Amino acid sequence: MPSTRTHYLLTVIALLFSLQASGQGVTIGGTPADGEAVGLTAMFAGDRFENFRHMERFVPTSVMTPSPIPWDLGENYNTLEYSGPFLGQPTSLARFMTLSATSALLVIKDGRIIHEQYAHGDSRDSLHVSFSVAKSFTSALLGIALGEGRLDSLDDPIRKYLPELTSKTFDGVTVAHVLQMSSGVRFNETYTDPEADINKMTTMVPPMTYLEYINTLEREHPPGTFNHYASINTQLLGILLVKVAGESLTSYMTSRLWHPLGMEQKGLWTLDEQGFELAMGGLAASARDYAKLGLLYLHNGMRGDQRILPEGWVKASVTPNEAHLMPGDNPASSNVSGYQYQWWTPRDWDGDFLARGIWGQNIYVHPRNRVVIVKLAADQKNFDPRYKLAYVDYLQDLAQSLGE
Repeated sequence: MPSTRTHYLLTVIALLFSLQASGQGVTIGGTPADGEAVGLTAMFAGDRFENFRHMERFVPTSVMTPSPIPWDLGENYNTLEYSGPFLGQPTSLARFMTLSATSALLVIKDGRIIHEQYAHGDSRDSLHVSFSVAKSFTSALLGIALGEGRLDSLDDPIRKYLPELTSKTFDGVTVAHVLQMSSGVRFNETYTDPEADINKMTTMVPPMTYLEYINTLEREHPPGTFNHYASINTQLLGILLVKVAGESLTSYMTSRLWHPLGMEQKGLWTLDEQGFELAMGGLAASARDYAKLGLLYLHNGMRGDQRILPEGWVKASVTPNEAHLMPGDNPASSNVSGYQYQWWTPRDWDGDFLARGIWGQNIYVHPRNRVVIVKLAADQKNFDPRYKLAYVDYLQDLAQSLGE
């Protein structure tokens, strides 16, 4: 049973996020030295760039070892010169990095690194916490599990694999609905509201498991009719993966994705108090290793001659195929960005797609121009929807400038 102090720390995390989301500065202590971490709250205080490189100081983690067949992306050709509009002003790459508190920016065109820049202490070898970029990795693993026959169909009721999901909220909910953030579950992630589900969750998990907590949630929309981004959906996918794989997310991802994709550095997963991975946002990796997921999707699930993702999975994952998933002014969605299987599309969709994290992390892919961009950051302004969308617009403009 967790202590009262643990529950207090979790509540402070939610408060800290809410203050940062509303643009208010918060400082709680400084950066802890090794062995002196006091929990997740410390990761958002002091030097966040340093902290985001070392999430293992603040939370329990599991380790995915570097690949025995590493994929060397080669040297930085450093040929990119670009300036484009950002919130109406001409903005160079250097200025963009400063404005967006970016600590790593990697641009790959036709398989060659044409820009690689680090700041705020980041380097080619350093890890960086992903936050919700992890959702896209979780989606890739689900595709692999489907290809292996561990799932029969995405159209299956999720309860077929998780009979413990007893709540009537999940009547008629399929695996695809959960993948598409269209399960219909009522889940409020407004951190400023003490009655929001995200804040209630911090006092209920533990002692509850995540699955027990999910069974307490109510329904807001009929499944498959409304796109509402709710991280608890991805946590449910993680639970599903562990169940059908018969092993931990760390173990399954190491053998099916991390090693085959040639990751050069180790990877970390945040663990909860039951020892399960935080599938909705608990991964840490290096910029080049994040880029490899983008390259895998650019090449339709292939690394060279080796197929890692099932044929057709990439296209299915990044192509919104129902009205409520489409980008733009959409009355059936709570976002102007499009969505599909844990991947976003920009609001002005150009066949491109991205993984997106709350502190300004991105893996952006523009297939037509054969471009992959990784941006890692510790950017408080990314909580502001105006900035979040403008950052994606800038990456899209950059990729579009790299056409033939």
